[in-house]
Amino acid sequence: MTAAVGAGCLAFAGLLGWSEFSNWKTEIARVETSLRQTAESIVQHADDVVQMSRLPLGALITEIRDEQSHPAMPSKIGILMRQQMKSAPALNTLSYVDAQGKLVATSNTSPPNTDFADRDYFNRHKNSSFPLPIVGKPIKSRFSNDWVVPVTQKVTFNGGEFGGVVISTIRVGHFVDFFRRFKVGTEGSFLLIRGDGVVLARGPIEEKLLGTNISAHELFSHYLKAAPVGSYNYISPLDGTARIGAYSQSSATGLVALAAASREEVFAKWLESARIRWLYTALLMFAAFAALAVWRHVAKKREQSEALLATREAEFRLLAESSSDVIATFDEGGVREYVSPSAADILGIAPENLVGKSVFAGLDDQAAAIVRDVTAKIQAGSQHEKFVLKHVKPTGEVIWLETALSKLPSRWGEGSRAVAISRDITRQKTVEEELSCLAGTDELTGLANRRTFNARFETMVEEAKTNRSSLSLLMVDADRFKLFNDTYGHAAGDECLRQIADVIRKCVTRPTDVACRYGGEEIAVLLANMDEPGALSVAEKIRRMIRILAIPHSANAPACVTVSIGVATASAASAALNAQSLFTAADAALYKAKKGGRNQVAIGVLPFPAQERVEASVSVSGR
Repeated sequence: MTAAVGAGCLAFAGLLGWSEFSNWKTEIARVETSLRQTAESIVQHADDVVQMSRLPLGALITEIRDEQSHPAMPSKIGILMRQQMKSAPALNTLSYVDAQGKLVATSNTSPPNTDFADRDYFNRHKNSSFPLPIVGKPIKSRFSNDWVVPVTQKVTFNGGEFGGVVISTIRVGHFVDFFRRFKVGTEGSFLLIRGDGVVLARGPIEEKLLGTNISAHELFSHYLKAAPVGSYNYISPLDGTARIGAYSQSSATGLVALAAASREEVFAKWLESARIRWLYTALLMFAAFAALAVWRHVAKKREQSEALLATREAEFRLLAESSSDVIATFDEGGVREYVSPSAADILGIAPENLVGKSVFAGLDDQAAAIVRDVTAKIQAGSQHEKFVLKHVKPTGEVIWLETALSKLPSRWGEGSRAVAISRDITRQKTVEEELSCLAGTDELTGLANRRTFNARFETMVEEAKTNRSSLSLLMVDADRFKLFNDTYGHAAGDECLRQIADVIRKCVTRPTDVACRYGGEEIAVLLANMDEPGALSVAEKIRRMIRILAIPHSANAPACVTVSIGVATASAASAALNAQSLFTAADAALYKAKKGGRNQVAIGVLPFPAQERVEASVSVSGR
């Protein structure tokens, strides 16, 4: 009997140890998930800020070229810079340095003719023909003595002559301030790194690390090669702190964010909650030993075993009935043996109506497949599985449940059993969906953004190929919009774009269609299963309704805002149906509409592939 009691106690202690180990692993997984979300948020924010810092550079270059020989060019550029700064709050400064490295104009207060010829970015642009904006190494600003990240672009005059460099800067402190919004503990840190391994920002800020190259670090040499998003443990070379880190790399800019929390700090926080469980466990085990000592004198071995089993069942039910989550146990056939009272609140079903029924009862095909897969993994030896399912209450309300399924030790003479803990994550799911929607929406117009357009374009092309259906693309561009901005200002320009977007939104109402702000004043519209006459009808309706708005535009021929629209349609039988050819045809049609006098709709023709040209030739020669 003593041996049996000892074995039972060891098993109980082992179960508790396994439970605490599982709790610790769950806490680590939770922290890693939180850190991955933090890293993704940081890199998304960095993408947006870098993109925002690039946008004013093109406008500055255009103004510099237009005013190249004008004596008042510095003051005009300065005015434009201050206007651009108002629409880009994340920027620190905008500046223009001429071909000799002398400061011509800046949004900041600085003495003229300050020499920037010694800057790396100046010499790089001077000796390179690369025309696009470049994110440089962090430098100390000569204006404010703050650490900043420069985004620079080469200025080339019409004759190909080097005209200097335009610079927008972002404070390193801006990224540090953004990181402080996330709860990663007092010893948490983050890195923002360029795709080639150059450190752009570190929080808490560490000046000696800024601008250094860590491409030899395991983050670049191993983890980023395996996946663009992930997590790993490491020891910081700066302070020797063991950290749990998570990283995310942008597919658009290549920027990498690494968010990390102190492993010791995470463990200490987990330990605070674990101590309470351990205290109750110790008291429970002491009570069990005391009870066994008494029962051994008054009951037989079988009665002792039954009493112990009844006590454990009562303890489980007490814990389950005091929990706000739904706790249920299952036999090896998936039939519910017990369901906690919280099922009435969360599932909308009384627990007695669930006991004795299969877990598959009432599930749709997709949900049943998920549960079947998880059950198979448990039966194959897995101890713990997690999954998410949609549940419809009897009232019709839809909620999302996250369920943790764990394998229980088998009772004597019985098959394997499992316990499931389900919690309502509807609010979390809603927040995730809202964040996903915001990431794919253009802030100014409320239309989808270019990132969404690129993803949906490829998907809709493949669907059109699969379904042998037509696909039409409309490229809508406001006529002489730069002159509109120059005449009425950028605030009026933004309002004009919003009104144009509202018209397009009213004209494109089918759930299968997509309207996106492609860039600047250009809007792209994808019309699924729409032939050429239908696409022309939609385009003409858009053009006419924008003309009816009669937004004043003195620099445009009708004295109001108009649009030119290029239309291209890939028919169901066209073998040339691909994103590149369809976009090229629509863009050529837009150019044709502009060249033809604007305020009109033009049709683009997709090129025939070689196979179609041969078949067409055979068909004609056979007539």
